[in-house]
Amino acid sequence: MPLQPALTVPPKGDPVKLSAAGCENGRHSAITASKVEIDGIIHATCRHCGCELMRLGASRRWFRTGQMGG
Repeated sequence: MPLQPALTVPPKGDPVKLSAAGCENGRHSAITASKVEIDGIIHATCRHCGCELMRLGASRRWFRTGQMGG
């Protein structure tokens, strides 16, 4: 899956984190159809870079999982 172009900064000055640039900063966005819950941990795939993600029930942030740097 190719990376999508980085979005520009909106007029308010807050950077948009819904692109490949967000992935570079550690802010991933999960594909809704890929979400699977196992023992209270949600697993998914990032829609921009394709990495494996996980999220705990109390957390609102996705974390990278799986093999990295291989």
